[in-house]
Amino acid sequence: MNLTPLDTTVVGSLPTSPFYTVIRDFPPYTSSVPEGEPYVDDPFLPGIFSSLKLQQDAGIDYPSYGQPQDMCSMFLGSLIGHGLDHSQGFQVVGDIEPPRTIPAIEYLQVSKRFISAKGIKMPLTGPITLAASLKVGSKAAIEYPEVVEQLAHFVASIARGYDQGGADIISVDEPSLIYGLYVGMEPEFCTEMINTALKPITNAVSSIHVCGQLNANTTDILLATTARILDHEFASIPQNMTAYTRDHLEASGKLLGYGCIISNMEPVHLLEIQNDGNWKKVVESKEIMRKRIEDGISRWGKENLILDPDCGFGGLRGYINGLLTEDIAMKICYEKLKTMTDIKKEIT
Repeated sequence: MNLTPLDTTVVGSLPTSPFYTVIRDFPPYTSSVPEGEPYVDDPFLPGIFSSLKLQQDAGIDYPSYGQPQDMCSMFLGSLIGHGLDHSQGFQVVGDIEPPRTIPAIEYLQVSKRFISAKGIKMPLTGPITLAASLKVGSKAAIEYPEVVEQLAHFVASIARGYDQGGADIISVDEPSLIYGLYVGMEPEFCTEMINTALKPITNAVSSIHVCGQLNANTTDILLATTARILDHEFASIPQNMTAYTRDHLEASGKLLGYGCIISNMEPVHLLEIQNDGNWKKVVESKEIMRKRIEDGISRWGKENLILDPDCGFGGLRGYINGLLTEDIAMKICYEKLKTMTDIKKEIT
């Protein structure tokens, strides 16, 4: 599949809530449905439809289902009884063996059936980040290379399912990559684990998302992967503008996922919105976002860029209170995404 220059997508999450209160982010979601609430097998499904419609209305080329669950536990939950225990948080208790179930595959099917877009993007949490959410006894599983390797094969099994299921972009999310290096993982091992996870992707476009400020270690790792798209924060971390050159991208055959929308807004502003309802203060002006996009085009060439937010919008869920309702949180996301797609249309 070929992408068009400046195609638009999202990183993954949007700030929707489950239909009723859940006790965990993987089945069974609750032991009982609250009295008076209609029963829904998957309480996250209504929010997924809301997320897809919002992105369709905003003109996003490659929407995601909105990833309403925790990005780690939604995948790790399927490993309970397959090497993991959850009685006291996620613990490794044996060899990790991929189950037959594919987490979120039904969300891909829903997205493809009910949404009109160029294609569907599926976010998939990477093995390094999953390992950072696990324990082996009292230690973090990320300190055990054999566990990371088993998780890489688990992620690969999900990627294969998404690829065969018709996903158009599959993005392995590794926000813990820098932490992995900090605890002693070798750069070559990081590259190998990412490539293991990406290997089954043969039809979709492969992508990797890494948050935070980049350095030579991380960019060397990522340029050496088989990922077609390298996706990062640029709007909130302008220092990342110097992390790659145009030659870097073109020599390695990469596209840059150019984060041109601030997705992690200032907490003080979000707290103010809870009281005054003035949500427009956190939405960038068209002029500011246009300048960001033009700067990216000037540096790397529009043929080497796709456009998206810095990160997911799921962090807004933690600020839904008072006048900052879920509807307002979604309105903020819509306005930011619509500004991006409007600028893209004007530029192209």
